[in-house]
Amino acid sequence: MYFVLLIILSALFAMTLGIPDVAFPQGDEIMHIRSIRESLEVGSYTLPVLSGLPNPYKPPLLFWMGMFFDKIFGISYFSERLVSFLFGLGTLALFYKFYQSISKSEKESKLATLAFAFSFLSLKFFGILMMEGALVFFTLLYVYLFFKSKEKENLTYVAWGSFLVGFGYLLKGPILHIYIVLFLISYLYLKMIRVRKGHFHISFKPLLKEKQTLLLFSLSLLIPILWISYLYLFTNSGKELLRFFFITENMGKFYAANQSGLRIWGGWLLYTIPFSIPLFHTVWKIIKRTSNDKNRIMTMVLLVFLLFVTIFHLMPNRKDPYYVTPFISFLFLIPALKKENWETIILSKCNKYSIPVLYFLLVALAVVLRLPSLFAVSLTGIVLSISAIAFQNKNKSFYGVFISQLLLVPIIMLFFVRPMADPNIADQLTDVKGKELCVIAENPWTAMDVQNKLIDSKVKFALPLTYRDTCPDAEMIVTFSEANLTEDWKKVNSWFQWKQHLNLDSKETLKALLKMDKRTFQSEVNVWKKEELR
Repeated sequence: MYFVLLIILSALFAMTLGIPDVAFPQGDEIMHIRSIRESLEVGSYTLPVLSGLPNPYKPPLLFWMGMFFDKIFGISYFSERLVSFLFGLGTLALFYKFYQSISKSEKESKLATLAFAFSFLSLKFFGILMMEGALVFFTLLYVYLFFKSKEKENLTYVAWGSFLVGFGYLLKGPILHIYIVLFLISYLYLKMIRVRKGHFHISFKPLLKEKQTLLLFSLSLLIPILWISYLYLFTNSGKELLRFFFITENMGKFYAANQSGLRIWGGWLLYTIPFSIPLFHTVWKIIKRTSNDKNRIMTMVLLVFLLFVTIFHLMPNRKDPYYVTPFISFLFLIPALKKENWETIILSKCNKYSIPVLYFLLVALAVVLRLPSLFAVSLTGIVLSISAIAFQNKNKSFYGVFISQLLLVPIIMLFFVRPMADPNIADQLTDVKGKELCVIAENPWTAMDVQNKLIDSKVKFALPLTYRDTCPDAEMIVTFSEANLTEDWKKVNSWFQWKQHLNLDSKETLKALLKMDKRTFQSEVNVWKKEELR
């Protein structure tokens, strides 16, 4: 019954993949989809292209897989996002296997997998074309095979894990290798360093014992070496691509800090929603009081590893919260390592009483934004969660709170984000098939997004002052930024969409919220059609 439920839920989730504007978008997805479609259009299958040039930002694995599914199912958002969806299914299956191998409980493994599947991480990154969903899979896979090799005393597991890490390089470059090196350092740190009577003791015996594991990690370099050699030796722009990718795109991010480090810490809270409170409460109990159970070393290795990757991501100039997504699955493994059952975690006071509060906040939000569906569903959530707390039967109480908690993110997606979403560009531009369209905006990604949604039209990007030279033959213009057009252009349509960047102080924001003036947070998009002057 459990696996039938997962199949049904997965099928429902898969049905949403074809919607152009997802509930929780990520800007880079626009570029990834554009690169796949351009590569197919020009027949550049080996080396993906973007804006007519080889794509220098990311290695090709995600693009190759996207092109493969586009070839099979036709060019669509569904085909391209199917890549992340399949990595998501693989991650959930692997997570279930890992959790069961630790907890030895089928019931606990099912509950943990269901919780992980309904986390903000899963519901976002397993449904959009980003590298993060695949990185979650490859990171979890190596750690699982590493501990499996220790359990079975068989190096074959870690050998396969090391080799498969090489494919991870083709997703986002050397970052996965850095993650795995940090994991191995975490493991060696716990094995080599001991604190006794206030003194540090360092032993190098574990280093010699793990010599074969460390040497086997060299297998992870096979795929990267082959790909780098191909670029260097057999492509015209290979040297320039490698120079840009390693120096500008990767090392360049360590030049100077331009974002707050709080964004990384916020990522841990954000992507574990709606289970942030019980998970971090469990972690806090581990830090507060260590134990000598058989999983102690594994638990501490994972906690040190999570600390190391957090420190690492505090170093570059960009500190986007989603950088921590490859490691969220390990937080969901912590209860298994500590032999905590999910009933105890969910029914803890700090968790179960937070659920009605969260639904109450959604009710307040529904009233302010005038969203009747959100109001009705959130009110039902309050009744269900409070009733569950009041149940005398512990089993009924657990499932009442657990289900209420699971549904939080889907409710936000369906009844809050969807009604507040921007109008679909394809619905606003219904008569542009086969026409040349000029998009005037601040950056080219806006034009890429329009082109992705209007497959049968030719879209060009122009800055407000250069549209005459950039789009001399355009039949229609869409202005996302203010532009002074000549008299032969007539406005035929317009709509409002949410601004991506707001230059408002807290006083202006509060004033707009009190007045319920959403136009303060929106910009007007205009559609112009060329007319002949009489």
